[in-house]
Amino acid sequence: MDTITVGKAELGFAVQRLLDENSRLVTAVCLDQEEHFVVKYFFHKDPDLVCLAVKVGKDEELPGISGLHLNAALIENEMKEFFGINITGIALDFGGRLLLCEDSPRAPLLKTQPETQTEG
Repeated sequence: MDTITVGKAELGFAVQRLLDENSRLVTAVCLDQEEHFVVKYFFHKDPDLVCLAVKVGKDEELPGISGLHLNAALIENEMKEFFGINITGIALDFGGRLLLCEDSPRAPLLKTQPETQTEG
């Protein structure tokens, strides 16, 4: 599997290039590296997988790719809810309520929880 590291500004161009080459989005994951996130997008490009990796500071925005590939909208909503990563431009933004309810902990998969979150 090839891993291509891209910056936030190049992410959309890299995704579009893969889509133009008939690659299919398989999934994406968000890794909490404590000081920042690493988001990895996995594409099937026959016969291999290609991984696009982008580093995002916890106080930074990550442009969504769901405007280019609608299937990414669910993944982007999930990452936003579970990690609190600020993904912008999500084609179908569920406003933090795709999988979590109003009483759910905020960003439950963060390694370091926000100080304002209550235990429970």
